[in-house]
Amino acid sequence: MKIFAFFRPKTSRGKRDAEASSRSQLTVAEAQLKQQSAVQKMRRGVADVSVSRQRLDLQAADLQHAMDALSRQADKSQDAGDAAAAQTALGRHLIMGGQLADLVSQRDALAEQEAMLIAALTQLQARVSGFNVTAETLKAAHAAAGADHAIAKALEDFNDH
Repeated sequence: MKIFAFFRPKTSRGKRDAEASSRSQLTVAEAQLKQQSAVQKMRRGVADVSVSRQRLDLQAADLQHAMDALSRQADKSQDAGDAAAAQTALGRHLIMGGQLADLVSQRDALAEQEAMLIAALTQLQARVSGFNVTAETLKAAHAAAGADHAIAKALEDFNDH
């Protein structure tokens, strides 16, 4: 993008300058659209990670409930004098404990990734906002330059008559 095109007054090369300015403005608009698209993609990414983390939370809760049920079953079997059934329930409980630890580890990793993505999204949104302010400032400067040129031309025409 050529910033100079925003500030160049339309002179004898008016048509060519107008086309260059128009192309520059389109470039700014395209850049703004691309940035908004990037923000949307980033938001979707954050949402996807958040949903995945929440799914792992639900799975971990379900697994914890199943482990609690196995503990109760082992206690009942022990009270009933069925040591083999109690041992089997405790063995399954131990296996599920390992699975639960894996789920919690995965959930924590996703939570960390989610936090990093949110921080990156915040930075990206700040950059996009800054770019939009700059673009609006350039558009205003371009409009002011056009107005100055129109005033100068009108004064020149007035003085010629």
